[in-house]
Amino acid sequence: MAHLWLREASDSWSPAVPAGDTPAIHPARLLRRSTSQRDVWVLVGPPCVRVNGDPLDTGIRVRRDRDELRAATSRIFFSVESLPVIEPFPGSAQPTFCPRCKLEIAAGTPAVRCPQCSVWHHQSDELPCWTYAGCCTLCDQPTPLDAGFRWTPEDL
Repeated sequence: MAHLWLREASDSWSPAVPAGDTPAIHPARLLRRSTSQRDVWVLVGPPCVRVNGDPLDTGIRVRRDRDELRAATSRIFFSVESLPVIEPFPGSAQPTFCPRCKLEIAAGTPAVRCPQCSVWHHQSDELPCWTYAGCCTLCDQPTPLDAGFRWTPEDL
């Protein structure tokens, strides 16, 4: 799920989940278009809004991970990184198999969708496939459920 990194009064950064058609950075708006694969976020606003240092000349731009948005003295970052969450597997038209244990994941069973590669893993007391190892079976995404975000604006 996409989020905006906002600077707090303490000068640290904190993530906030944007709602569709929400002000991102005054006077621009951040709009969401959901598809079956993923959400697409678009920034609409005047040229005084800057994206990664460039003015929003055409008045519209598709957002990408880690984009910096500025207007006047406001500065925020847009990110599409999400955290791993245990949720009921929604099921699919074709059987889905866990890459760790190779067993089918049944609809409604506890599972985790890797935030990086989007592959589903079992995650229950009986089948702790997601947390079994330090990273996802197919990519380098850390598996601790409390690991937090891999990137923050403080990394800049």
